[in-house]
Amino acid sequence: MVKLRSILLIVIFLGQVFQSFCQEEDIFGITRKARPLKSESKVGNAFRSIQELFSFQVSSGAAYYGMNTRFYKGDGQVYPITQFQNADYGYFPLPDTLSLQMKQVILPTIEVGMRMNILNLLTLGAGYGWESTRLAPFEGSGYQFALQGTSIQATNYYASLGLVLYDASRRRFLLKQKYKKFNQANPDLKMRMQREYNQRIRQNYPWTVSVEGEVGQLNLIQNKKQLATTYQVNLSSLSNQLTYAGVIRIGYQLSEYASILVKGKYMQRYFVNGSSYFSSFPIDQAMYSFQVGVTMKVPGTKRCKINGCGVVMKHRHNGIEYRGSSIFNLQNRKIGQWY
Repeated sequence: MVKLRSILLIVIFLGQVFQSFCQEEDIFGITRKARPLKSESKVGNAFRSIQELFSFQVSSGAAYYGMNTRFYKGDGQVYPITQFQNADYGYFPLPDTLSLQMKQVILPTIEVGMRMNILNLLTLGAGYGWESTRLAPFEGSGYQFALQGTSIQATNYYASLGLVLYDASRRRFLLKQKYKKFNQANPDLKMRMQREYNQRIRQNYPWTVSVEGEVGQLNLIQNKKQLATTYQVNLSSLSNQLTYAGVIRIGYQLSEYASILVKGKYMQRYFVNGSSYFSSFPIDQAMYSFQVGVTMKVPGTKRCKINGCGVVMKHRHNGIEYRGSSIFNLQNRKIGQWY
C-alpha cells in the first residue's frame, strides 16, 4: 500500500513539473492565457478551434529513378536482350548472371495533401501523388533490354506521420538555455546579455524543419495500346503494393496561415515482369524526389467585416476575435513587418 502511494505521488509530481515546464517554455504551442473566442456559440468556437489545426498543400518537382534487375542463365528463358551497340533486336541466351540498370530523371511529379498539426510537435497527413514518364532501356555489361509500354503513369495514395524537429518555439527554448550561463555573470555583462536575449526572443522566426514517414499504395498505369503485340517486357506492379518513404521538409512561413515548403523524399518500390511471354522476374526501384510547393492553413479566426473598422491586426468585437488582414500577411505585425 505504501509502495503504491509512493508511485502515485511520483506520477503526480512529474505531471506537475512537465505541465509547468511546457507552459513556461511554450515548446508545444501551449499558453497559460485562455484562448479568445472565435465564434458566438460554443459549438462554432470548438469547430473553428479544430478547423485551424488542418492545412492543405500542393507541391511539384522532379524525381530520380534508379531501377535494377537481374537475369540468370539457369531459368531456361530467352529474352529480347541486344548488344548495347546493336540497334536490331536479337534473342540471346543469358550469361551466367546479367545485372541491368536504368537511371533517369522524371519530370514532373505532383502531390496534393492535407496535414493536421498536433501541439506543434507531431503532424498527421494524407495525400495523393502522381508522376508520368517514359522509361529508358535497362543497360549493363554491354547489353540492353528495352521495356514494352515505356510511357507510364503512377499514382500513390499515402498516409504520413511527422515530427517537428525545429521551429520558433524550439528556437526560443534553445536561446533560453544558451543565455542561462550569463545569470551568474557580473551585472554589466548580465544586463547586456539580457537585452540581447530579449531582442532575439522577439524576432519573428519563420523556419520549420520536420521529418516524416509515409506509407502508401501504388497504382501503376500503362498505355494498353502499347502492350498489344510487341514481344517485349512491360512493368506490372504487385497487387495492392505498399510503398514506404522517408521525407525531410523545410518550411518558410509567409504568415500564420501561408508558407512555402521544400521537401526531399526517398521511396523504395518493387515491380514484376507483366508479360505473358516470360517468367516473372523482380525489378527494384529506388526513387529520390525533390519538390517545392505551398501550404495553406485553414483559418480558425474570421475576417472582420465591420464597416469602419480599420484595424489590421487581430482584434476583438464583443469578445470575439477577428482578423484584420489577409491570410497571406502576418496578423500581429511588428515594426518593419507592415509591407
